Amino acid sequence: MMRTRPLKVALLGCGVVGSEVARIMTTHADDLAARIGAPVELAGVAVRRPSRVREGIDPALVTTDATALVKRGDIDVVVEVIGGIEPARSLIVTAFEHGASVVSANKALLAQDGAALHAAAEDNGEDLYYEAAVAGAIPLIRPLRESLAGDKVNRVLGIVNGTTNFILDKMDSTGAGYQEALDEATALGYA
Repeated sequence: MMRTRPLKVALLGCGVVGSEVARIMTTHADDLAARIGAPVELAGVAVRRPSRVREGIDPALVTTDATALVKRGDIDVVVEVIGGIEPARSLIVTAFEHGASVVSANKALLAQDGAALHAAAEDNGEDLYYEAAVAGAIPLIRPLRESLAGDKVNRVLGIVNGTTNFILDKMDSTGAGYQEALDEATALGYA
């Protein structure tokens, strides 16, 4: 059953990844609503450079005050794609404290403070999702946590970083050298 109130999403960061998140939210709105059971509404976008044109994003949603955005009481989910440790960590914790769950693609932060962020989410009754930060967004975390919950998994081996996978694939499929493949990954916004 679809709820009538939209699921309000705040987006922290609107670079390569953030702009794609916003695009998907807009162009696949009906499909997302059907899957989630509620319409999805982009409620705000925190950026460093507000004057930059962001195609498909209402300029009225853009702010440089990320803290105020995550403190809003009407935000259901915060999507963090700004990267780095701070201010991302503080913004995520603040989002939990103000009643929002968080989706993060921030590998560095999750590697450094993942346990503390999980504790903060649990303390506030919210959720922390980070599938996009693992294995180039291949769905691994949920199956390990849910489908294999009764099994003992000792180890998962593989290249679970999208940038590394891109570079190694380029080197293998085209014969490119490491630097050439890294430069292409950087130019495409992967690295």
